[in-house]
Amino acid sequence: MNFMRRLIGALAVATVFACASGDPTIPPTTIAFALDAPLCSSMLQVQLSIDKAIVATDTFTTYGVKDTISRKFNVVAGQHVVSANVIGGYVWPEKAVTVPAGGAYVDTLPFYCS
Repeated sequence: MNFMRRLIGALAVATVFACASGDPTIPPTTIAFALDAPLCSSMLQVQLSIDKAIVATDTFTTYGVKDTISRKFNVVAGQHVVSANVIGGYVWPEKAVTVPAGGAYVDTLPFYCS
């Protein structure tokens, strides 16, 4: 009898974990960064951070073949702090953002050249 109770308990726990894994039809929750520098013709190396941890260093180019958006970073749904800085230069202020499950947030990084 004890064996059956343990087996039923183990199956119940396994079922809970299987359900907690989420719906595979829901797309991943993501954060990306986009440089908005309409008057620039430059190349900028930018450190990208989520929750105060650097997730990548990306080189954005605003001339020729433009590359002004980062790859998408998978995150857990909920509140996150995003930030970025040009290596050795400009620092964008931190932002607190909430990304719903299966949602996507793009942090726009305005930059003006003189």
